[in-house]
Amino acid sequence: MNEWIIDVPSELAKELEDCFAMGPIVNEDGTRFLAEEVFGRLNGLRIEVFSNEHPPPHFRVCFQGECNNFTINGCVPLNGNALSTYFRNIKKWHKKNKRKLIDFWNKKRPSDCPVGKYLED
Repeated sequence: MNEWIIDVPSELAKELEDCFAMGPIVNEDGTRFLAEEVFGRLNGLRIEVFSNEHPPPHFRVCFQGECNNFTINGCVPLNGNALSTYFRNIKKWHKKNKRKLIDFWNKKRPSDCPVGKYLED
């Protein structure tokens, strides 16, 4: 299946990019691991949704040449742990922006998409 990539709106990507800039979140209370190289690592962050898709509804985060897919429902990683250092950052962003992500997903579904619109349980 060919991927038809649609980048999410820049304001959603900017929020996650800013979160990455502050360093990886290392525990549930939001403590971060800060490294000197953080400020130079933000180029290339992408959050993507695909219009020609397979279940479950999901989005992709790519950063520094590494990518992970996450479910829209619970932000569960679908394909390994390439961005595991930033999983908490992504989960925090997802929690705040899930509704916007769902709205964007539904807006971009073509009529012949096998997954269709996302409906919250």
